[in-house]
Amino acid sequence: MKPIILRLTPRARRDIEKRTGFVARFPGGKPEERRREIYAAFNRICEFPERHPVEVRRRRSGLELRRHLVRQFAIVYAYLPAIEERPWGIVTVRAIQHRRVRDVFFGVRERGAVDDGPQPYLTV
Repeated sequence: MKPIILRLTPRARRDIEKRTGFVARFPGGKPEERRREIYAAFNRICEFPERHPVEVRRRRSGLELRRHLVRQFAIVYAYLPAIEERPWGIVTVRAIQHRRVRDVFFGVRERGAVDDGPQPYLTV
């Protein structure tokens, strides 16, 4: 199996804090447990990045967005498979939305599909 690099966009990092902060406002909300579940979902996505179908293709960049559900959240991500020039795949997490949002892909930007940050978050 080829290695996979996981990258979180700045928006995805902010979304994690927003979603766990929201959960923390409720009695018995267990924000740290939700955070662990989100990070465990990142590992599952990296193990089987093509498990979920492409639901949205961005017109300008061709970026293909997928959705992975974990508890009450939807993780929006793109998978760039390994190619000859880049022998590793890249999973880029674009956003973490609440599942009840009508269109979890709305507002997910194309900019920086591959190079969102200087360092990968995790290599699997």
